[in-house]
Amino acid sequence: MNYKCGACAELLTDGVHCTVCKQQLHFQCAGITEAGYRKLGDRKLTWRCGKCKQTTPTQPLSPRIEPESLIMRELRAINDKLAPLECLKDEVVALRNEFEELKGSFNDTNKELREFSARFTDIEHRLLQVEKAQKQVDSIQNRLDKLEDETNAGEQWARMNNIEIKGVPQVSNENLFEILSSLGSQISYPVNKTQINFLTRVPTREKDRAKPIIVCFCNRYVKEDFLAAARSTMKSRPLTLGRVGLSGGHKIYVNDHLTTQNKFLLSKTKKAAAERGFRYVWVKHAKIHARKNDTSPVIVVKSELDLAKIM
Repeated sequence: MNYKCGACAELLTDGVHCTVCKQQLHFQCAGITEAGYRKLGDRKLTWRCGKCKQTTPTQPLSPRIEPESLIMRELRAINDKLAPLECLKDEVVALRNEFEELKGSFNDTNKELREFSARFTDIEHRLLQVEKAQKQVDSIQNRLDKLEDETNAGEQWARMNNIEIKGVPQVSNENLFEILSSLGSQISYPVNKTQINFLTRVPTREKDRAKPIIVCFCNRYVKEDFLAAARSTMKSRPLTLGRVGLSGGHKIYVNDHLTTQNKFLLSKTKKAAAERGFRYVWVKHAKIHARKNDTSPVIVVKSELDLAKIM
């Protein structure tokens, strides 16, 4: 299907997609190379055009339950700007090889060819400067990756007392504590208001689904015990809406409240485990674990680099 570029209004068959204004743009109109855009991976889900980056307002939630902090959004914006440079090194190497072959084919005794050789030498000097810049970019990227990991770890630590309840439809004038109380009765772990710090719904990327309910317990041990009771119940008998006094037979899921980055990592871990015949993938204390069978060692997945351990 052909689209019109949101910048130049010319027809295009391939390009980038802005997740805010929903427009399609040519790579050159968007200020990014095709190779750079392909390498964004999951970051394409949050890619914004230059206009939307300047006009999209930020509406932060409570620091404890914010799906993606201001720092994380700024880091992703910087990563988006650096993405076109990721393929620069390979292009530079290819250019250097071309010039070396051309230089070797010329006879320096000829005046005109010596001029060409001088031009190539100048280009070679400029390429060295580009390579130096690439090293600096690589260094900045490494520091950004480290900062992003540290920020994600801090956000996850702030959510250690939280659980996330999915599958409960949102209705007007709902009483979230009554829903939680009914859920506690079904898993044989009753809770009272003195054990709860706050209870709310938060936005989700999945627009067609109800907002999940976030429960922040005052005590981490109470949270872990509640979660363990819920998981034990779900293994023997699914939790459904009907069991908590709501209409419908849809299942309810109770899990750790993971950060957006860790949710993506969990999804990738499950996919890698399925491809390599791993039987178990689970989350405990907000950490992702994988195990091939009942006797194999447990693998803790903290980053995408750890996915290589799933073999």
